[in-house]
Amino acid sequence: MREKTRADNERDTPVERDWIAAAREMLIEGGISAVQISPLAGRLGVTRGGFYWRFKNRQDLLDQLLLDWENSNARHFLNRLAEAGTPRERMDRLIDLWMEERQFDPRLEAAIRQWALIDEPVRKRVRIVDLGRISAIADILLQAGFDAIQAEARARLTYFHQIGYYTLDLGESAQERFAMRPHYTSVLFGYD
Repeated sequence: MREKTRADNERDTPVERDWIAAAREMLIEGGISAVQISPLAGRLGVTRGGFYWRFKNRQDLLDQLLLDWENSNARHFLNRLAEAGTPRERMDRLIDLWMEERQFDPRLEAAIRQWALIDEPVRKRVRIVDLGRISAIADILLQAGFDAIQAEARARLTYFHQIGYYTLDLGESAQERFAMRPHYTSVLFGYD
């Protein structure tokens, strides 16, 4: 009897997503060391066998967890900038993404970055995503009329500002954040 593979389990994709969602929450709550098979199965109310039906091993799950981040936070970020509109409209959509925190989860972003500090392959993938995000912001700023150096500097400042904001976890209310928005956009992008 041959071993089942992920392709054999295509019908179980929603269940597999449940495993990844639970693993994501464990990562956010306790870091990468908290993402373990037995506690994960317990959280889902199933046996360890259910895990091995869907994943080869823990590393397979971790690979899928990182891919989940790339397909959610990373993809939504770039999609907002790729939508049609003026440079200002596109930057405003990115800021909305960050402030609304619906399609972009700052808790997941912070957890992935903590994981990257101790795992070199993860660090490399995060770096690729970071450079892609900065480049996408710089492209919008070039289209807005900034020269290449100004666009790169503003893109970096914008990105570093937001990642730093999440890292500091200031605990500001949504009202406080939205009150600062026009000031941030003025300083970062030169918009009045």
